[in-house]
Amino acid sequence: MSVRDTIIDLAHDQAKVAQLKHHARLTDKQVYLWTIEGLAKKGKMEQLFDMAQKKSPVGYAPFVKACVRYKRFDEVKKYMAKVNGYNDLIAANLAMKNYVEAAKMAFDRRDREMLHSIFLKSHEDKIQYEKMSKLWSCTETVLNGGIKMFLYSSKTSKLRVAVGEVPGPMVHGSVSFVTEADSDDGLPHTLEHLVFMGSKKYPFKGVLDVIANRCLADGTNAWTDTDHTAYTLSTVGSDGFLKVLPVYINHLLTPMLTASQFATEVHHIDGKGNDAGVVYSEMQDHESEMESIMDRKTKEMIYPPGNPYSIDTGGRLKNLRDSCSLEKVRNYHKKYYHLSNMVVTVCGKVNHEQLLKIMSEVEQEHASTIPDHFPKPFSIAPCEIKESRVEKVICPSDDATRGSVEIAWFAHSPTELEVHSALHVLFDYLSNTSVAPIQKDFVLLDDPLASGAYFHVAEGVRCDLRLNFTGVPIEKLELVAPKFFDKLVREHLEESKWDMERMGFLIDQTIQNELVKLETNAQKDIISHVIGHQLFDDWDMNLFQQRINEVDYLKKLKSEPASFWCGLVKKFFTSPNATVIGIPDEKLVDKIAEDEEKRLNEQRKKLGKAGLEQKKKELDAAIHENTANHPSAELLDQLIVKELESFDRFPVQSLTKSSSSLTPQQSAFLNQFQFHANLHNCPTKFAEVFVLLDSSKLTQEERSLLLLYNDLLFESPAIIDGVKYSAEEVAKLFTKDLIDHSIQVGVSGLFDRLVCLRMKVAAEKYAILAKWTQIFTQGVIFDATRVKMSAQKLASEAREKKRDGCTVASIAIASMVYDKNSNPIMYDELVLEKIHEKIAKECSKKPDEVIAKLENVRKALFASGLNVHFVADVDLIDRNQMKPELWNWVNEDSRFGKGEQFKASCGEDVNSTLGRQLLIGVGGSESSFIYQTGFFDADWTSDSLIPAMVFGQYLSQCEGPLWRAIRGDGLAYGANIFVKPDRKQITLSLYRCAQPTVAYQRTKDIVKEIVESGKISEAEFEGAKRSLVFEMMKREGNVSSAGKLSILNNFRQTPHPYNIELCRRIWNMTSSEMVKIGGPPMSKIFDEPNYARSIAVHPSKIKEMKASFPGIESINISHLQYDNSK
Repeated sequence: MSVRDTIIDLAHDQAKVAQLKHHARLTDKQVYLWTIEGLAKKGKMEQLFDMAQKKSPVGYAPFVKACVRYKRFDEVKKYMAKVNGYNDLIAANLAMKNYVEAAKMAFDRRDREMLHSIFLKSHEDKIQYEKMSKLWSCTETVLNGGIKMFLYSSKTSKLRVAVGEVPGPMVHGSVSFVTEADSDDGLPHTLEHLVFMGSKKYPFKGVLDVIANRCLADGTNAWTDTDHTAYTLSTVGSDGFLKVLPVYINHLLTPMLTASQFATEVHHIDGKGNDAGVVYSEMQDHESEMESIMDRKTKEMIYPPGNPYSIDTGGRLKNLRDSCSLEKVRNYHKKYYHLSNMVVTVCGKVNHEQLLKIMSEVEQEHASTIPDHFPKPFSIAPCEIKESRVEKVICPSDDATRGSVEIAWFAHSPTELEVHSALHVLFDYLSNTSVAPIQKDFVLLDDPLASGAYFHVAEGVRCDLRLNFTGVPIEKLELVAPKFFDKLVREHLEESKWDMERMGFLIDQTIQNELVKLETNAQKDIISHVIGHQLFDDWDMNLFQQRINEVDYLKKLKSEPASFWCGLVKKFFTSPNATVIGIPDEKLVDKIAEDEEKRLNEQRKKLGKAGLEQKKKELDAAIHENTANHPSAELLDQLIVKELESFDRFPVQSLTKSSSSLTPQQSAFLNQFQFHANLHNCPTKFAEVFVLLDSSKLTQEERSLLLLYNDLLFESPAIIDGVKYSAEEVAKLFTKDLIDHSIQVGVSGLFDRLVCLRMKVAAEKYAILAKWTQIFTQGVIFDATRVKMSAQKLASEAREKKRDGCTVASIAIASMVYDKNSNPIMYDELVLEKIHEKIAKECSKKPDEVIAKLENVRKALFASGLNVHFVADVDLIDRNQMKPELWNWVNEDSRFGKGEQFKASCGEDVNSTLGRQLLIGVGGSESSFIYQTGFFDADWTSDSLIPAMVFGQYLSQCEGPLWRAIRGDGLAYGANIFVKPDRKQITLSLYRCAQPTVAYQRTKDIVKEIVESGKISEAEFEGAKRSLVFEMMKREGNVSSAGKLSILNNFRQTPHPYNIELCRRIWNMTSSEMVKIGGPPMSKIFDEPNYARSIAVHPSKIKEMKASFPGIESINISHLQYDNSK
């Protein structure tokens, strides 16, 4: 390695650079230039920025050049402003390809030689551009004024490619097809699964996910909707993305679709006469859900038989068993999967020319698959509901006290985009916060009619509008819809009923939330808009421009009078509708189980012993055939990212008063606070505060009220500036002032001892955060009436949770692995159902006692004071808003402790005494769920952590050992082992098991065998490392998540930027180190008594589970609940 390359490589370590400079006798200028390049290459943007704060001996053009060379485009503007001098300005503009600007400067100087040089340089780029422009036409636009978008249309086919230039390290993509179904066979869904099984060019099961992992992704994914199927890929950096994309598309357009693949992935009968398959296992969990049953009934009522919008595209179990076939899937693929029905969407920093070159090659390869004639799917007349109807459906449930009500209407055309935006605002107005009419009329009542109400619009030829009421007492199920129409709808036909001031606040808040999404989730919006355009707009670019600029519509809505909103209510809510009432039935749980057992016995009897043996042979043969071929080492070597890139990370500075080299602005900001404050300075346009309180002083009885306490903060009266405001007035005011707010235990779901109040505003409104921190901590007034309403709502939500097997299993495992007086156990609606019921009763009999208990909770939370963490760009905050007096109220309140820096340690709430097993029957779900957790004594700085994390990734990765053996054989939908250093745990999760006993035993055998033998696939090992790097970088995938990671790093006590250090350690890990160090803790969680285990199954499988898991305790859900009366 040359001296120059060595300096570039060591640029971040100034001590070593100084030594090398001395030994090699380098000049200051040489070292300075190479250090700039090295820091840009390594992504050390904070250090680079610090260098630029001092006078540069080489000017600032080298900073610009280095940032452009290593694609640090977001950093360029910081240094462009510092560049001066003719030559430096020319060099900087050429680096940025600002040829016109450079030419203007050269022209002003009459510098002919420079003009000629600029022309030659620009011509090189122009040749490439002109080459692409012959094949593709391009339309450029901007998403909500913030993110550039390009829509490319092929001139040789109907293929389209959309690119959204989303900043950050991640590249997200989707490939979407319009897909229409005419039966419940689940053809779109089964095809979605089968394309991942290999293609004609790459005839290897799972090779796509193997390649994706090796290219810095975490596998691939997909979803099936009523009218489209979309396939997704996310990578860190664009190099891996561009390697995987053509292989991915090859799988989509030319999949193998063999009988053996259909058997294992869709449906088969095993040697014991049970039905299984990945798709079958997935749909088992949906078949008996109340939500799914009601949705099927609603579709039956509003659509005629055979209408594509009435179809269950996931597939019904009976259809998957009896009528879905490989031939049907092949025909379906031929009809819908071709270039003229395909759109590729890419979000992130990617070279357009490279992308289009790849797509042109794809186009040439698959041109023959384009049909001569392709009728547009969903070319059907919009449906109408001619008269209002009410139907009832009976649903299996372990709790028969609460049901649901769903009301459905037909609404607008999918291209009436202004109406679409207006309806979403209307839904917020009617249902969001305690001041909303639905909340006041149905939820927040002394005797509530529901625990929640939610609107939803599904786009279609004519959009389908739904309103769902959940947690409805069974004796009131028939009262809900009449009250909605007779009271709420009727009242809102009158202009005087509308609070137009609140409507204005809501619209402003919605606009701000759209702008927030540009920073936090732009890719989701972009992909959604592109698919909407593909489905409904007939490629009308005017409609696309409108679709991606919803903010423009929202601004127009502010000027609409009350009559406009009355008109919407009249047009949609007074039209004919379909109402479905979901009635829970405990007896139906047993009946479904009996019917299923009867069906299986008849199936076994019909097959006989010989038939069952034949089924086993067929399954074994299918598994063998699917796994017989493997990709060559040469192929895998071509499809891998071989170097750890310097990704386009968001620079975050974690700063306190004691930090060195604070700027005057940063110092002024931090000096406001008399308690501990952290500034996480990053390039965001918003200011987000995380106010932390310590719950360690709560008794268990007080902790049982914490969920209720937090729920009340946003739904109670409060004192504001010395004046008492009602709960409705408070809700209206925070809608005006705050973009977003929430309260939860834990920081980003970790360090649960802490209670976190989070609020977000535009940076220029920073000062308002102090006011609302005071209101939500100090100013809330607990009112017995409100407490009762909230307690009843939470108790009702617990009954909803009882129907979800995965949730029940999760609560059961928590009950065994955490301390009894800890938030991971005591902060859950199901666990606290009896407490909330008791409090609701006491509010009528002993209101003062209830209020006193809540005040005790507040006092205990305040006892340690508060800490604040801000995620913001402090330079965007007006210095005049940085006033210490805004926060003086904390010091003036004697209830607040000193607010010294809160410390938290990994696994502090964990109970390391293990050995229990719990088994719970859940009648609302036909699938099974298993969690198994062991103690792992390692934190983020432990030497054993990275080997264990890589081993967990190796086992669990897409197309890894567990994926192939468990999901691949149709035993369960998911099998994963998670290493959780923040909780000092390793957890096995078997999700949606069709055959839980077999799935568990096979998982155990695989882990034990790999640990004991040490046999590792090096190809899969390399994929595991890279997919783990993806997961680490995903944690800072947008500027908001990068800020939150910085907060977590404070509690983990890891240096900044530790995430990059972890990625390097992962990258440099060897397979022998992984097995030697990571193997023992992975194996240990299967050894008694080193684990806790929870299993949630349908009651019909209780007997089987008891026989398979000796010593397991079979309990009722009630045993998981806290009851302080005992």
